[in-house]
Amino acid sequence: MNKVLLKNVKRGDVFKRKPDALTIFIRDHYNRADSWGPANYTCIDWEDIGRCIYLKGNTPVFINFDY
Repeated sequence: MNKVLLKNVKRGDVFKRKPDALTIFIRDHYNRADSWGPANYTCIDWEDIGRCIYLKGNTPVFINFDY
């Protein structure tokens, strides 16, 4: 398991927010900053595609894990 910044994860790759987390996310598209809010990445829940979160690019995440 490797700790990297979210902005270094490729689109479509999976990651966890903590080493012992049960929820797996897929990094999706980048949202530019505008009048609605700051710049961020859309991250979709692996098991519930209707749920997504928005994280900044400098958020540490964990990749290369067994699932």
